[in-house]
Amino acid sequence: MQTFTSAMRLTFRYAFFCMAGCVILWALLPEYKVFLQSLFTGMFASTINGAVLVSKTMTIGKAAVEGKRPRGTGMLQRLIVAVFAVYLTVRFPDLFVLSGIIIGLFLIQLLSLLFVYRSLK
Repeated sequence: MQTFTSAMRLTFRYAFFCMAGCVILWALLPEYKVFLQSLFTGMFASTINGAVLVSKTMTIGKAAVEGKRPRGTGMLQRLIVAVFAVYLTVRFPDLFVLSGIIIGLFLIQLLSLLFVYRSLK
């Protein structure tokens, strides 16, 4: 579990670096402002989803060690966050584009593919 925790810390660190880079690009490139704020919103929702998943994974791990029955993985909470991000796109089409939200929602999954699976070898 220690390896998983350190890999997820690294994942979240790089996620925050990506979000900071997106904010810097948003300030420097005003013609891509709508796409970049959509990308940032998707990244933020992805980071929240990742935090929920890590929290639930830790809880399930502790329950398995103690011999208790695990409760769940937080699928509904993560689905609600993703649906809310897409709802913002539909509700405010002048502020957000769907492509930026969808690309940003995959941030934690891609970063965890790089760091978590590599550290488990």
